[in-house]
Amino acid sequence: MFSLWLGAYNQGLAYAGLALGVYLTLRVLNFADITVDGSFALGGGMAAVLITNNINPAVALIAAVLSGALAGCVTALIHTRLGVNDLFAGILTSTGLYSITLRLMDRSNIPLIGLDFGLDSDADWALALSLVVLGLIALLALLLATDLGLALRALGNNPTMARANGVSGAKGLTIGIALANGLVALAGGLVAFYQGFADVTMGLGSLILGLGAVIVGESICRPRTIPMALAAVVLGSILFRLMIAIALQLGLEPVDLKLVTALLLLGALTLGRLRLPGLADGGRRL
Repeated sequence: MFSLWLGAYNQGLAYAGLALGVYLTLRVLNFADITVDGSFALGGGMAAVLITNNINPAVALIAAVLSGALAGCVTALIHTRLGVNDLFAGILTSTGLYSITLRLMDRSNIPLIGLDFGLDSDADWALALSLVVLGLIALLALLLATDLGLALRALGNNPTMARANGVSGAKGLTIGIALANGLVALAGGLVAFYQGFADVTMGLGSLILGLGAVIVGESICRPRTIPMALAAVVLGSILFRLMIAIALQLGLEPVDLKLVTALLLLGALTLGRLRLPGLADGGRRL
């Protein structure tokens, strides 16, 4: 039983980058970005390809982050330069990323079982992932407190006023979406390492998982500051995985997980009364 909970905790931490990336796009930039479905799989595939070619895991994860950031830049450019709707821009990029990831991996699945990450137990993974996530929270909190971070927050909160004060909407969105998808790709690499394989379809439904983590965390913690919000998102990621672990423990069939995930998200959204881009106002923007 303990190993089940510890495994869910580790999975929640591995997916924390996904949740933080979704938080940046939805909450900070007010941008509904579906690119995450593609950048998550791209990050996992990039990390898997490099580590199977004897590249250091840290270097492989950095490459995954850069690949995800590049994908985010593509979406931002499609939206800002070509005037394509944010949802359609993300769909276009995510669709193209499927073929790119498949080409990169040269097959649909890359097994990583047997590779040495220097982490021999779930306890080792828990410590390593905790340190990584704490570092991400600290770095993001510092970034969002800088002039650049304040500009990004202003752009998402009131783009007209932000542009009137000299904030470039195109550059701001490009930086923010690239950063968010870099975090998502990092999560893809960490999940691939932890679960022992990378799959070209592993990104399907990533947006829902990230959104679920954001909603659960904010519904429970009701954060009032940026650092608290980032911590709440990570907590939401862990709790979301724990909910799924509980459902499995109660005898739920794995084929029903998508339905349960949708119902959990709907319940949290209803109870939390939170605002999403395009939906009615119901939450407080930080």
